[in-house]
Amino acid sequence: MNIAVLMGGVGFDTQKRMINGILDSALPEGTNVYIFTCDGWYYASRFKYENGEYNIYNLPDFTKYDGVITNLETIHDVKIREALIDRIRKAGVPCVSMVVRIDGMINIWMENESGIHAIVEHLVEEHHVRKIFYLSGPVESQDAGERLDAYKKASEQFRLEWDDRMVAYGDYTYKSGIQAVKEMLQKDMPLPDAVMAANDDMAVGAVLALKEAGYKVPEDILVTGYDNSSIAQLNHPRLTTVRRGEYAAAEIAYKTLMEAIRGEKPQTEHIVYGRPLFSQSCGCDKKQSYTHAELQEMYVRKSVEVDDNLELLKCCAAEFTGLETFDDFKECVQQYIRLLAPDYFYLCMCGSIENYFDELERMAEGKERERDETVYTEDIWVPLAYENGVFSSYDGFPKNELLPPSCKSGNQGDFYLVMPLHHQEYCFGYCVVGNYRPALEGRFFRHFILSLDNALETVRRQDTMNAMLGRLSKMWLYDELTGVNNRAGYNKFAPRILEEAQKKQLPIAVIFADMDGLKKVNDLYGHEEGDAYIKAMANILEHNRRHGELLARYGGDEFVIVLNGYSEDGIREYIDKIRNAIGQYNARYTRAYKLDASIGYFLEMDAEKASLELLVELADKNMYQIKREKKAAQRG
Repeated sequence: MNIAVLMGGVGFDTQKRMINGILDSALPEGTNVYIFTCDGWYYASRFKYENGEYNIYNLPDFTKYDGVITNLETIHDVKIREALIDRIRKAGVPCVSMVVRIDGMINIWMENESGIHAIVEHLVEEHHVRKIFYLSGPVESQDAGERLDAYKKASEQFRLEWDDRMVAYGDYTYKSGIQAVKEMLQKDMPLPDAVMAANDDMAVGAVLALKEAGYKVPEDILVTGYDNSSIAQLNHPRLTTVRRGEYAAAEIAYKTLMEAIRGEKPQTEHIVYGRPLFSQSCGCDKKQSYTHAELQEMYVRKSVEVDDNLELLKCCAAEFTGLETFDDFKECVQQYIRLLAPDYFYLCMCGSIENYFDELERMAEGKERERDETVYTEDIWVPLAYENGVFSSYDGFPKNELLPPSCKSGNQGDFYLVMPLHHQEYCFGYCVVGNYRPALEGRFFRHFILSLDNALETVRRQDTMNAMLGRLSKMWLYDELTGVNNRAGYNKFAPRILEEAQKKQLPIAVIFADMDGLKKVNDLYGHEEGDAYIKAMANILEHNRRHGELLARYGGDEFVIVLNGYSEDGIREYIDKIRNAIGQYNARYTRAYKLDASIGYFLEMDAEKASLELLVELADKNMYQIKREKKAAQRG
């Protein structure tokens, strides 16, 4: 049994509780869970980076799964959400939607009104609060909207003093809580009795801003949060908050999904109610939840964990920035995968290595890219796989399979995180990590994947630069018309052949070929035909060239071949092969003119005495002697 889970930001407390609720229910039953997740969950303007993150939700083929669980509240791109719903419906598989109601699916609604109402009622009845400044979440968030509406409704019920100035909007982060309270304190309005935040992170930010301004919580002003996150429990004072019940909701989600998969008729609507937890930040529950010794131990343990993670991230970031080739990248990544030690890790890349270098070559030549680099290719390959302590690789397979059919994963009761690999919108592929709980416990693993993204981009840029430099080098050293070395290429490579001859005490020779009749071809048939004439000769010379010899277009209709290790007979045999190839060409192609060249040479048996300038000069003289004899024979 395989199920897909679609959820953003799995390292955060609320999502973490949902994931753990699903896994704790599914894995003991032997169900495999594939979690498609990313960090593109922030409420912000559309950035290329977020587009690259959200691309992961275009990857799954839902027909490959027995069922799906979604939390679309954590996927904030409306188009992606709509596309996911459409694809799930077309796949015809059972789906449970948590938080967001979707018609035709099983819905687990985690209602917000009761928890907000209970907090407001408590502040009014127990602490005689009359003015509450409310910190709302983003306007795009369904949860944030429901909590804000619940606050307004409760304020009207209890006849609290409030207006639009008493509501601020944040993005669920500490910073937005700090900023909102600072702006509140700058307004020309009395200090409220309480600050009520739509989540715990913003509530903690509010506490920090109030303390910085010289106010005490709860003595001068009360503060409450929502979600019962770990920071709410560790904050001083401990936050009054709402336990939302994500774990229980996830258990219900898995249970009802299994009922639907088995063909039963599960209840299609479930409601999970929040429960308020009154604590120190509103003046209740004066005693600490943890002793001083427990807090010290937790702090030290967390500090050690954070330091270890930061050290690993620092090391891999330093190494990754110095990478030059894809092979270097793979070798470096292997070291860190061994340290992390998941059961499985698959680096799944778009296309193939051949496609990759083809794209680089096209870029170097200034051509259009053949693939849309913002999407996954239909074929995927795995250059690096880690399976129970052993590294390997896998050839190409279809994208909709997610992993190679022959890979060693796929036991019963495994879970996999599927995360995007990209730089901005450029899609490298995705990675799959199996049975690795630390990836769910915080932000560390996501930062590691971000380091992989940056390393891949470093290698891609290096490869792109090398391809462009290679192209420039080719343009400088090679003749554009014929593709053989030009005069600059001759000057660069010919001395190496001479040095080799001198070092190994070999004979050194230059063959000089001057084309016959090129001017006549140009005059009678045009320069385009003349260019074809030159290319034909270059192709014959290149085809007959052996390894280690240098062929260069020395002038407009002149070619030289520099070679060592040949005897007099060997040189003559070499030239005879060229003449035979010219004859075969003329027999094969019937034109009004015949391809021909005068070919001379000079051989120096003692390379120590030789200079390239003299060799070329003597070979040229020999060629002209042959040309004169040829013309004399034609006249006679």
